[in-house]
Amino acid sequence: MALSDNPFVVLSYVGGPALLTNATSVFILSTSNRFARAIDRARALSAMPQAQRQGFADELVIVHARVAHMARAMACLYVALTCFALGTAISIGGAAVAEFSSSKVQVFAFAAAGIAGAVGFAAFVGGAAMLVLESRAAMKAVLREADAALASLKK
Repeated sequence: MALSDNPFVVLSYVGGPALLTNATSVFILSTSNRFARAIDRARALSAMPQAQRQGFADELVIVHARVAHMARAMACLYVALTCFALGTAISIGGAAVAEFSSSKVQVFAFAAAGIAGAVGFAAFVGGAAMLVLESRAAMKAVLREADAALASLKK
């Protein structure tokens, strides 16, 4: 179907990558906030006097793991964001060029947008997996802190 027959055809090609671009941006924003909070926690634990710090050595290890997971997640999410935006741009450009060009250009644009989308989706899933690992580490730290607080109340 030619673009001149139905100009909304382009929306069907760019809708998915555009939505995934937005979702990835929101994921990056929330991960950036979590990343900053984890770094603040690591700095607070490191600034404690040596005697107090010994009791939180396990938590410092957990915070270190959390920061590492989030750094990997951010790298994956930025790759995903770039690929989704690239897929969207290629789709729009391919739809515009398809009106004036051969089917080889259409096939190339379709393949390039598909590859960009697939790489973006894989990176998005990888980033999400890293955030699951980070959330588990955060929960471990919270439970450890709660157990210590409950134990101090029982004394």
